[in-house]
Amino acid sequence: MTIIVNGSLIINGPTLKCYTCTKKQSNSDCLIETQCSGSLRYCETIVTRTKQGFSVITNIWKYCSSRCMTSVQYNNGLKSTISCCDTALCNISGAMSVKISYLALVISVGFGGSLLRSGL
Repeated sequence: MTIIVNGSLIINGPTLKCYTCTKKQSNSDCLIETQCSGSLRYCETIVTRTKQGFSVITNIWKYCSSRCMTSVQYNNGLKSTISCCDTALCNISGAMSVKISYLALVISVGFGGSLLRSGL
């Protein structure tokens, strides 16, 4: 964006675009593209995991941020992971569990394809 103020040319760089969401349990629900305002230079993702009985509940938040503070915290059965990045739509992956489930799917499909090719 270019702005002319009092005859002076001011050039602002492009603003960052991040995926955003609030407290979603699936990364596929966190793919809303948002144009960040000028002072927000990072895409931040928070993933929490809590145990409820025999289940593990994952919640994901994604947003534009002015600071980058990565961390992993454990507190009374709750794990919180904060990650950030600074390129356009870089926070597409919200949770390691999502990455692992895609990997498991690829391996399963590959194994199934091998079985079909071998005639089993």
